[in-house]
Amino acid sequence: MTSAVISPKTRSAATRRWRHNATLGVRPFLVLATAVLGGLSRKFSLFTVGPSCRVEPGAASMAASADGTEHALSIPCYRGVLWDVDGTLVESTRLAFEATNAVLKKGGCKEVTESEYKVGSRYTTPRRFGFHVSGNADDPAGPVLAQEFDSLYVTQVSTATVPLFPGLKRVLEELESTGCHLGALSNACSDYVRAVVAVNGLNASFTCQRGADEVPAAKPEPAGLLQCCAELGLEVAECAYIGDAPTDGRAARQAGMRAIGVAWGSSAASTLEAECDEVVETVDQLLAALFRDPSEAT
Repeated sequence: MTSAVISPKTRSAATRRWRHNATLGVRPFLVLATAVLGGLSRKFSLFTVGPSCRVEPGAASMAASADGTEHALSIPCYRGVLWDVDGTLVESTRLAFEATNAVLKKGGCKEVTESEYKVGSRYTTPRRFGFHVSGNADDPAGPVLAQEFDSLYVTQVSTATVPLFPGLKRVLEELESTGCHLGALSNACSDYVRAVVAVNGLNASFTCQRGADEVPAAKPEPAGLLQCCAELGLEVAECAYIGDAPTDGRAARQAGMRAIGVAWGSSAASTLEAECDEVVETVDQLLAALFRDPSEAT
């Protein structure tokens, strides 16, 4: 029998028709499979998966990295997240450093370097100025200079002088979208805290905003964090505190909440490790600390 000869042109056309028909057959299957898996994923995200990652129904979220790329479906690890302000939430180094030297110069005191300012930032404002003046945080000149600083500092707050660190706006939005409660506690004065929160458009998100003058004792004492938790109606163990200084970590641990240190502020990671439960150096690492994939939760 003579075999039929199929030309390359005919073979190519037949192949295209076969691929087209195969695609038409597979496409409905893919659509159905995607819908089914999506439904299972949504249902799975509603389970409570353990005390370390408590989640209420509907609280699952797509956690996003600093560049906006969405990660796998995640749930928040905490019902409340409290933030330090300077060096943690906002980049205010230039404002605080320049205002500090303006006050010192006006008072006839020696100005400080930026590194000296950062070392002093572990103290409350009155003790920081005492430290800058004489090396003694209890120097009586401290409270007088601190009052002048607070008056000047608050008036200089703007989106230019206290911007959120890049990527943190998205972190805050992700937390809030899951029903997580947000609060701010600083060793600066409360007027400054409220001014920073307001200028960054976060008043509606941060239902608790406190400075050292409105809590029983400043950090590293835990009293301020305990007060913030009470105001938010949360148990301490349900919350985490994020800060850039060893005193932030110490306050959180003494309060009984998780201490997360950020190394983009006044302290290096090596300085924070002894006082914090976890130290992060990037916003993506912070997201990983605040959210967990349901399949990894225990």
